[in-house]
Amino acid sequence: MSRAKWEWFGYPAHFCGARESEFRMATLVGSGKFLVSTIGDFRPLGGKRVEVKPGAFFETLVFWAGKRCFVAKCLCRLPSVDGRELDSRGYKTAGEAQTGHMALCEKWDGERGK
Repeated sequence: MSRAKWEWFGYPAHFCGARESEFRMATLVGSGKFLVSTIGDFRPLGGKRVEVKPGAFFETLVFWAGKRCFVAKCLCRLPSVDGRELDSRGYKTAGEAQTGHMALCEKWDGERGK
């Protein structure tokens, strides 16, 4: 699948504090089978930045993509996830997070036929 066919979302796809995370990316890859989600720069209650996992201010997780959201008030069309992580990475900077997100998109897009 080419990058042109990946589906991008400007919404967080995991992490209960994602709305307080200033960095978030979600991409559907692998012919719609996998959702790659990255969040970071978590600032609870608008305060100081907090690690989202030990040693990392940013993280990417990969999930099986489920049914899409069609809630009328939402309209995000973001696929659901069941919480079982297929892959993950942590990062210290936004640049590393963006590069890592793209690397996992490439990796899991290649997994679509397996």
